[in-house]
Amino acid sequence: MRIAYLVLSVLLLLCLLPVLSTLAAGLIASAAGCRLDEGSIHSCIILGADWGGALYTAAMMGWFALVTLPFAAAVALALVLLAFVHLIRYLRR
Repeated sequence: MRIAYLVLSVLLLLCLLPVLSTLAAGLIASAAGCRLDEGSIHSCIILGADWGGALYTAAMMGWFALVTLPFAAAVALALVLLAFVHLIRYLRR
């Protein structure tokens, strides 16, 4: 049962990675005072290196979430159902 929880949790995390990368790119760009948008790559100097391209790529990974979020919802539903089955088995003892 624990392995099923672990596998479903890892799958859920993988499905949420595009959203998390977009949020992280926005937070990093905001903290560095850089401009980040969908239109083009803007220069963003952090610790002496230009991270604009990497931040742009991470921000655009959010579009991949259109594919992964439905899978995340299915995995979350499977986690809830597994927990429900586990609870029912526990209560029957």
